[in-house]
Amino acid sequence: MLKVLRKVVIWCEIDQTAAGNKQEYRSLGELVTILFAVILGMGLSELGEVKSGYDLAVLFLGYLTVILSWWGYNWGIIRHPETNKLNYFVDVFLMAVYWWLIYQRDPLWMVLSGYITMFGLYWIWEAVRLCNEEGLGASKRKILQNASRLNRRFFLLSGILLVLNLDLLGVTLGGGLSVLALFLIVVGYRWLIHRIYHPKGNLEVQTKPVNDLEQTLANQARDAARNARVHLSHFRVGAAIAAESGNIYTGCNIEFDNYSNTIHAEESAISAFVTAGEKRAIAIAVYTFVDDIAFPCGMCRQSLFELGGKDMKVLACNPHSSETRTMDELLPAGFKL
Repeated sequence: MLKVLRKVVIWCEIDQTAAGNKQEYRSLGELVTILFAVILGMGLSELGEVKSGYDLAVLFLGYLTVILSWWGYNWGIIRHPETNKLNYFVDVFLMAVYWWLIYQRDPLWMVLSGYITMFGLYWIWEAVRLCNEEGLGASKRKILQNASRLNRRFFLLSGILLVLNLDLLGVTLGGGLSVLALFLIVVGYRWLIHRIYHPKGNLEVQTKPVNDLEQTLANQARDAARNARVHLSHFRVGAAIAAESGNIYTGCNIEFDNYSNTIHAEESAISAFVTAGEKRAIAIAVYTFVDDIAFPCGMCRQSLFELGGKDMKVLACNPHSSETRTMDELLPAGFKL
């Protein structure tokens, strides 16, 4: 059964290499954003229907939930567009739940049921992404696993809150305490999920390279990536290569409108390395700002193999993690003339 579900998920994946498909998932993302705006806009009419302080608190919590979700969704889509159609179906169901959270304020157990459904859909959303394991890097898989685990816990937590309000155990929190608990759950969830996807701190805290040279290379590659000219792909890459002499040379990717003139970050750093008269490279760091770390492409691996040999260290890193390989691991049986 799981294999069938996984095949369905993979079949629904949008091919990111086709220009038309890129426009497709961008359009789907824009549609979801529009639905967010419609729900919030039309929900403003409910302000005239408020009858008590409790009513206002539940309505405020519904608005807060939708606004935080909208912010989190747009932040994520801009940074890394979702590429599975099933996730967009889940998004549409979530829109219906958000509508419910604004318009349904009594009885309390119905409100709580809406939040349980919301966290359940969040859980399904992450599960869809995890099903396509072959398309994930190790760092991204770990992020999605942590996010899925967090969604499961908050689904159970909201369920416990519902049980406490049904008086099944002889204990009930009451409306005021329940709304306060929901507020803490919603805000706490958003804070924790943001930490999972976008951990704070700089590279020194997050990646912990194994030595001072790798740390220096990673920092310089990160700074170089910020100068990249990427008006076509918006995919910034920085590279910092260490010479046997102790000097470090940096470069970034540079894109041109015809694409064929595009210069890779590794090529840019190698050009500076060779121009300075260096002969042998001992290590290189490649830095990107996407969720999955990216090692050099095949063409750049051959160039690095010729400059540094099979023992040259290659550090690939992003704001979340880093991984070091040797050229022999990245390019076994590299070509030599």
